[in-house]
Amino acid sequence: MAYSFFPGCSLDASAKSYRTSIDWTLDALGIEVTELSDWNCCGATSTHALHTPYVDAVPARNLALAEAEDRDILVACSACYHRLQRTHQALVEDPVLRERMESIIGQPLTPKRQVYNLLEILASDEILKQVQQRRTDSWKGVRVGCYYGCLAVRIPGAEGFDDTENPMSMDRIVEAAGAEAIDWPHKTRCCGASLSVTGPEYAERLCDQILEMAQRCHLDLLVTGCPFCQYNLDVVQWQRDSSQEDKSIPIVFITQFLGTALGASFKEMKFASNLAGVEALKRRMET
Repeated sequence: MAYSFFPGCSLDASAKSYRTSIDWTLDALGIEVTELSDWNCCGATSTHALHTPYVDAVPARNLALAEAEDRDILVACSACYHRLQRTHQALVEDPVLRERMESIIGQPLTPKRQVYNLLEILASDEILKQVQQRRTDSWKGVRVGCYYGCLAVRIPGAEGFDDTENPMSMDRIVEAAGAEAIDWPHKTRCCGASLSVTGPEYAERLCDQILEMAQRCHLDLLVTGCPFCQYNLDVVQWQRDSSQEDKSIPIVFITQFLGTALGASFKEMKFASNLAGVEALKRRMET
């Protein structure tokens, strides 16, 4: 299956390491993707707060582009997936909305193609079997907490790809890669998302709760598929006293983790772009 890949704004900016690791990992697993031509921002984290037709028109244009390419859309960012999937479902169910969106974007909308989250594809039986067969011992014995955040598995009005309270897709990926996926209670807690910009003290408080629980559960690292989650949890730790570095928990993109399990180096997976705890993790893995 070939997909039209929707990178979203973060993967071209603050989460370039995520994009690099995605490209490497998907290629290694034989998952064919082509970047969606002429894509535009999905509207997160601002457009959806408005009450205008453009709330749906912005993601609808990307859906129309994928229809023109006759490919399903693959999305790596939780916020992007949330916006595209919710609009896709609305267009399927509401022909009046679909007609209105067509008049705004000037393109036909026949929402027959699907929107897939990257985790959904990586957690498929076929891919997991391949990972189990090809994995190295890079992450053997490492206690991993899977952090989904609040957006990827909770989409009002649309069917998700995983359980909303206890998602397991990323856990299965981690286990297939040879690490230990630890059951912990904060896997779908909100990190604050854009509050890190508009109300950083509130986002920091939410992140502290997540990180405290990760420490209590004796996790060696957290893996995530959301650029905002990775950024918030990483920066909160990085901004603290540097003497606390060895106590920091690395916040790693799922494809950085998976790529390393498949034989990529820390350098190839751009771990140098991660801010907190990575050097201590590297020392541990080298001993």
